[in-house]
Amino acid sequence: MQATPLGGNTLYFAYGANLSRAHMALWCPDAVPLVRATLPDYCLVFRCWADIVTSQGDRVPGALYEVNLRDLAALDQFEDCPVLYRRIHVRVASERMAFDAMTYQMNPGHPLALPHPDYLELILQGYQDWKLDARPLARIEREARESIERRTQRPAGGL
Repeated sequence: MQATPLGGNTLYFAYGANLSRAHMALWCPDAVPLVRATLPDYCLVFRCWADIVTSQGDRVPGALYEVNLRDLAALDQFEDCPVLYRRIHVRVASERMAFDAMTYQMNPGHPLALPHPDYLELILQGYQDWKLDARPLARIEREARESIERRTQRPAGGL
């Protein structure tokens, strides 16, 4: 399938807050949830918000939605595209087949940072909605915490 299949709709790969079906229904009432999918050779990170970065051999769990132009405009607004995030084309895989889809990636220059607990809860709800394994989120949150601690440590002998 193409990122823009017949009829002008787009396949959208969600990996963060938009995994929550209730959240997507608020922003994109016409979006059709399709199937669980994974994005190969990327990993999930937190920069206050969820982001993906290339990482050979890793995978990002997520889900595919079919969205129309109105939903796509709402997603751009929610993702603050093109200011905070930009659209990228990716190839994702379900259990049965591969799909060309669109997703969002944060623009460069944002350090790792912990997400707000409410935002993380929204992502966890999405993992439950799609029956995804949420255990990797704890590792990602720990890595963000460690990155923050390294940035805020004072050098030895400093004031």
